[in-house]
Amino acid sequence: MSTAAHRLSVVIPSYNALGTIEPLLTALSAIQPDFPGGMQVVISDDSSTDGTVPELRLSYPQFSYREGRRNLGFGGNVNAGVQEADGEHIAIVNTDIELPADPFRILLDELRTSPELFAVMPLIWNTNFMKVENLQYLMVRRGLAWNADMSQEFEYTQLVRELLEQSGNPAFRLADLMEGREPVQSILCGALFVCSRKRFLDLGGFDTRYRPFYWEDVGLGYEAKRRGWQCAAVPRALCLHRHSVSIDRKVGAAKLDYLLLNQLRFVLANRDQLHGLRGARFWWLMRGLRMQFGGSKMLREAYMHVAMGRDDV
Repeated sequence: MSTAAHRLSVVIPSYNALGTIEPLLTALSAIQPDFPGGMQVVISDDSSTDGTVPELRLSYPQFSYREGRRNLGFGGNVNAGVQEADGEHIAIVNTDIELPADPFRILLDELRTSPELFAVMPLIWNTNFMKVENLQYLMVRRGLAWNADMSQEFEYTQLVRELLEQSGNPAFRLADLMEGREPVQSILCGALFVCSRKRFLDLGGFDTRYRPFYWEDVGLGYEAKRRGWQCAAVPRALCLHRHSVSIDRKVGAAKLDYLLLNQLRFVLANRDQLHGLRGARFWWLMRGLRMQFGGSKMLREAYMHVAMGRDDV
């Protein structure tokens, strides 16, 4: 049986990421040399037009690069990057993530001691430490599934506000404060997570129906749930997220349409696991009819199709 070349492969899906990705790569450059078991960094580029790969090769020659010839969307780009990875475990990390400290050792230790976990995440904070983005559960309402904050999110936010009123580095103070806190089960967040490469591939990777982005991470977490595996956030690890910087550059205002369309696709794919969908066709029909007088043609057609019993959206 072959063994992995590295303990961890960090896969970074990128698209026109110059000016965004550099803080992350600088942090990884400091973490990589002494990482136990070895760390590979793979930048998987989704057919950028800004010269991302040639520029980054000059500044970060120690990393591996995949240059896509056509745009695959977020999920397809991640899957292609994972195929280039040789680590026992993979970390999927967005280009707009910042790492005040190394979260990977803590996350790998948690995976090692908790085999029921498919994926682990740090607490993902916005850049002013005022909100945790990934302590969430799914709430089904009016025919769709929505991300809802857990009560722990408020608790952690209050703790951070207290830290910000004190002197010192908030990131390291926060890590100390979270010491001893148990992992919190949550839906999977694709901004940063670590999992077994084998398990990721066994699940088929990200479902590319969620093109170009959004909901592929939640969908993967629900596929893991079918196998009896869980996803959890580990409070002792943290990162910062300049939320949606890369997506805003790519599609701007159209991102809401993709969010809602993939939200619908997720519900259709996971109806057997979701509770509260009674009357969903009525709500889909109402949304489609409202859009007859304005709004996205793509969404209008999707809502009308599923209201009439068709799943081809």
